[in-house]
Amino acid sequence: MSGVHRPFPCSDFSKRSHCFEAEIVSPRVRRLRLLLVMFGAFVWGGVLIFRLTSLQITNKDTWQEWAVRQHLAEVKLASERGPLYDRKGKLLAVSVPAGSVYARPGQIKDRPATIAALAKALDMDRAVIAERLARKSPFVWVERQIPRGRAQQIANLKLPGVGFIVESRRYYPFNQAASALVGKVGTDGVGLSGIEQRYEKLLHGEHTSTVVRKDALGNLIQASAVSPESADLPRGNSLTLTLDGTLQLIMEEELEAGRANAKAQATMGVLMDAYTGEILAMGQAPSLNFNTAKVVGRKDLKNLVVETVFEPGSIIKPLVAAAGIDAGVVTPTDMIDCGRGAMRIGRNTMKDVHPFDMLSLSDVIVRSSNIGISRVGFKLGKERLHNALERFGFGTESSIDLPGSTNGILRPVKDWALIDEATHSFGHGVAVTPIQVVRAVSAIANGGILPSPRLVLNESAGPVERVVSENASEEVREMMYGVVEDEKGTGHKAAIEGLRVGGKTGTAERPREDGRGYEEGAYVSSFVGFVDGSPLGIKRTLTLIIVVDKPNTNSIYGGTLAAPVFQKIMKRTLYNLATEEQLRPSGARTLQTSAELVVRRVQGIL
Repeated sequence: MSGVHRPFPCSDFSKRSHCFEAEIVSPRVRRLRLLLVMFGAFVWGGVLIFRLTSLQITNKDTWQEWAVRQHLAEVKLASERGPLYDRKGKLLAVSVPAGSVYARPGQIKDRPATIAALAKALDMDRAVIAERLARKSPFVWVERQIPRGRAQQIANLKLPGVGFIVESRRYYPFNQAASALVGKVGTDGVGLSGIEQRYEKLLHGEHTSTVVRKDALGNLIQASAVSPESADLPRGNSLTLTLDGTLQLIMEEELEAGRANAKAQATMGVLMDAYTGEILAMGQAPSLNFNTAKVVGRKDLKNLVVETVFEPGSIIKPLVAAAGIDAGVVTPTDMIDCGRGAMRIGRNTMKDVHPFDMLSLSDVIVRSSNIGISRVGFKLGKERLHNALERFGFGTESSIDLPGSTNGILRPVKDWALIDEATHSFGHGVAVTPIQVVRAVSAIANGGILPSPRLVLNESAGPVERVVSENASEEVREMMYGVVEDEKGTGHKAAIEGLRVGGKTGTAERPREDGRGYEEGAYVSSFVGFVDGSPLGIKRTLTLIIVVDKPNTNSIYGGTLAAPVFQKIMKRTLYNLATEEQLRPSGARTLQTSAELVVRRVQGIL
């Protein structure tokens, strides 16, 4: 009946809650709910079992690898590079085990005491060590590639949070000798310059590494212990150079002495076999000892012999004379008008240091007349003069494939003015490298063949080319002998008693570093020459160039500054080679008897 309240099914008010439960949740509903819960649990358990099976059985390797990558990492170490030898088997560069000291700043208990101990043991500034330990990294290098014994001494201190790892370090037994040529290796074991960089793939063994632990954020916290005894560093291939270590030391000593004598910015030298193109020594002063010196920048790695360009000045004159003889425009006895020391070309007036009237071509070379050789340049004409300089290797690759090698500067002939025919004839307006000059003059010394410079022993020689006739080279050789032997020649100080020395002096203004004009009061002095070693039993003709860059003395001339250095290096070189040649076992002669014979023979000549 509408509007009438229905009474509860149960009249007992105290049992009303049970009445509600009985009315709302029936047995059928309870069973259904139970089945749903059991089904859900079954499905969830199946998913869980499937996932655990996937993680721990099916994809176990994948997830283990992921875990390892998350908590462990590898640090690359410098591997053992192949050794570098000179032509006689002496070591020029070798890899030795070294210790790299690391720290875990978070594990250091007494930082001031640790810094003090490391500074004393490593002979380092405390501020440098403090800065490294203050870096926001759980793992830091304190100092890399120190002698293994010193690293072990630090380990023996048992400083909490400090240890060392063994890796390879490059060592140079000849110290600074040939350092610019041999090159530098970085702390990562990769060549940074010179031969080390050029032959990186050959010399560098496979990279090696050590395991380090990482925290939850991926930061390095600990390196695995590596003892010197357990270190097994891969090794690269060896390389034998054409250099002679003893001759290299001779060159380095005399270059430094010459630099000190001239108070020069630098001196450079290259000693080459005129026939084979083998480079027996190549050096510069000052030079760095990469065993101890810190490399600040690229300039510390510069090989001046292949990277420095300079105006050659008068050392180019014999080459122009040879080109003139070959072209048939002049002969050694032709008389040339030297204008009494002055010649006007357009608005420019050229002058000789010493005025001459008429000189033969031979005397033009012996007395080094700019005007005289300019006349030869005019007779050749700019096309033939340019081609001759290019054939001698100027403005082109020297075939020495070293980092930083330059081709020098020889402008296209279409850009030449009339005055360029004159200035290029006596070595101004053209820029060359020492290696280019010694190569070109070798062609005069060997009969007209331009050799291909070689630095690797037994490596196949590059292409060779006849650049002047045998007759022209012979005629110019005599002129260059006259430069040293004639009383009016400019190269007296290169003379070696008992031997014929051919050569040419050179002096030129020094261009500014920015290439704009010339540096006031700055010069480059040079001497290039050759000696046939056969009178001493040496089966070589040697060519040597000496360059003195920016001397600071009263004299600026190559005959005064560079020629004496040439003489000392060549004399000591010949003595050394002659001694070795005579000490070779032959017949029944003993080594002692051979030594006595050669000493008497060489002393009599030198």
